[in-house]
Amino acid sequence: MGDNKVNKKQRAKQNAAKKENKQMRLVKSASTFVLGLMLLSGMAVFASKGGKQLLSFLSPSVKVTLSGTVSRDGGKIDLGKAGLVKSGEILDWKIVSENDGDGAAENYAAIGQIPAGTEFVAGSANAEGKATVKYSIDRGKTFSVKPMIKKKQASGAVKRVAAPASMYTQVQFVWEKSLDSGKKLNATYKVRVK
Repeated sequence: MGDNKVNKKQRAKQNAAKKENKQMRLVKSASTFVLGLMLLSGMAVFASKGGKQLLSFLSPSVKVTLSGTVSRDGGKIDLGKAGLVKSGEILDWKIVSENDGDGAAENYAAIGQIPAGTEFVAGSANAEGKATVKYSIDRGKTFSVKPMIKKKQASGAVKRVAAPASMYTQVQFVWEKSLDSGKKLNATYKVRVK
């Protein structure tokens, strides 16, 4: 009977030691988890502050949609329902950029095409927020706020002058601020059917 009491006491001590060991492992695991979260959140902050993507889950994912309408009979008709467009009609284009990723899209820009058979309507480009509007006359190889061309003068000299809007092949919207996660930006421009 005395041996039973000793065995019970030893088993109780062993069980208490196992329980304490298990609790210590749990505390260590929790500490490691919390430390890991702190490190990850520190890296996420560093990644967003530094503008560099260190973690894949901080990537932006920008979805761009383009829609168009034609001004006709005092209203606007969706291009998909308008049928054939006629010479002189104005087409309104809208570019919607929506970031459904986890990170900000830095130095974000959207480009709208000037379709063949149309010409850009000068002064019609508009964008939400602070954006610089640039144009291309070489099918998107270069963009400039004021594209220039060489023009021969009456005197025979060649002078650089502003390209007419009829030469524009693309319009580019470059935003000053990043396109943050969950946000969207709109840009619009008009073209005239030749």
